[in-house]
Amino acid sequence: MDEIERRHRTVARLLIKLSGTTQARLAYATGITGNTISRWVHGDPCALGTQGRDKLFAALGVRSDGVNIRFASRSTGAAQPVFQISGLVQAERFATLAALTSTQFVAARETSQGKTLVSVVTDISGQTTALLIGTREAFDELYAELGIALSPNRRLEAGLRPYGVTDKAMRLHSN
Repeated sequence: MDEIERRHRTVARLLIKLSGTTQARLAYATGITGNTISRWVHGDPCALGTQGRDKLFAALGVRSDGVNIRFASRSTGAAQPVFQISGLVQAERFATLAALTSTQFVAARETSQGKTLVSVVTDISGQTTALLIGTREAFDELYAELGIALSPNRRLEAGLRPYGVTDKAMRLHSN
């Protein structure tokens, strides 16, 4: 398996884990059996093929030019991929996904629903690329991983948490 194929499989695996998309839903959206998708994602050299891979990526909200993988552009009102960010593991996975897709996130717009935050992240081109759902603490970790600066109010709020963010992480946020 070459490096490009390995990267494609890793991106697909991260997208599936972070979005919580079921094999059944992917199978329905792509017309490919869930077993074939699972085998390909986990390294089996099954015959998914270029068209099958492109259908899978489209169902997961990304596109590929055969080598590079990018988040698909979203038109106004179109649904973005939804990712669950509930802790450091998911934050690191999303940061890895951003690196593998060469996406540089520069802004986040948050709203809260109880203890859950909803964040819309925007890439450097101004395209909204993903909708994140999770806790404030997990988002602080994610923003540090992505290099997204927090507003002064959020920085203060993050610094006041008793179990909170260390000074080192605070410096990462404020870059």
